[in-house]
Amino acid sequence: MSRQSTRPSARRQVALIVGAFTAVGVALGIVGFVGTDWVRTQFVTAATGSDPATFGPVFVALSVLQTTMTLFFAGPILAATLGLLVGSRFVNHGTAGAVAAAGSLVGFFVLAGAGLAGLALVSGPGTDQTYSLVGAVGPLLLSGATTAATGGVAGLLGSRIVR
Repeated sequence: MSRQSTRPSARRQVALIVGAFTAVGVALGIVGFVGTDWVRTQFVTAATGSDPATFGPVFVALSVLQTTMTLFFAGPILAATLGLLVGSRFVNHGTAGAVAAAGSLVGFFVLAGAGLAGLALVSGPGTDQTYSLVGAVGPLLLSGATTAATGGVAGLLGSRIVR
């Protein structure tokens, strides 16, 4: 009869963090696509009024920007939550912080990639004023670094719960 080790596997904990980020990223990508396409339909394709051709694309662009900001804000929130939970499994503070930071960094880029992919799928009339994905690289990198730092600090704090 073999017993499982009571020590957590760093690799498994990183995979847990990345998996949670992935699930949220895919969900946000789907919701972003559906929401933005609905906005495009309401304010461009089926719009009536004084000048839907001018207002509609601007509203679609703002909707895409708002959804992107939601992706960026979700990263540190998930990193803090998962960092505390995963960090509490480790006795060594440095290991807890490193595992949570690494998982949060990789997880954030998976989350953002899935979310931005969902937004990139929106096409048709009214989508010509949305930002280019290349323009999101700078904010994406800064948000990734912030998310990793948040996860690392949360992991370190979570490891203090063990004591």
